[in-house]
Amino acid sequence: MGAIARRIPIVNDMIIQFLLSFILLCAAAMTVRRARQQAIRWLEALMWMLLWGGIGAVIWRPDATTAVARLVGIGRGADLMIYAAVIGLLIMVFQLHVAHGRIERQLTELVRKKTLDEWIGQ
Repeated sequence: MGAIARRIPIVNDMIIQFLLSFILLCAAAMTVRRARQQAIRWLEALMWMLLWGGIGAVIWRPDATTAVARLVGIGRGADLMIYAAVIGLLIMVFQLHVAHGRIERQLTELVRKKTLDEWIGQ
C-alpha cells in the first residue's frame, strides 16, 4: 500500500477522508446514544447531527468551502473554516462562562439557605 500511495496522490487524500468520515460516524453514534439516554434533548441531537453532516460534506467536497470563501472575500476555504471554528469556539466558551456563573450563584444561594436553616433550627 505504501508504494501505491506514493505514486497515486488521490489515495492519500481518500485515506484521510475515510478516516475523518469514520470519526464523524462515531461522533454521530455518540450523539444518538446521548439523546437516547436523555443526556441531551433530541433537538440538540438534531443540531449536532446537522453539524456532523456539514463537516462530512466539507470533507468530501472541500472545493465547496473555497467557493463560499470567495463569496465572502476570503481567499481559501481552509481559512474560512478556521475563522468559523475559532468564532464557534469563542461563542461556546462564552456560553460556558455564563452557565458556570449562573451555577455558582445558585450554589451560593443554596448554601446560604441551608446554613441559615441550620442556624435557625438550633
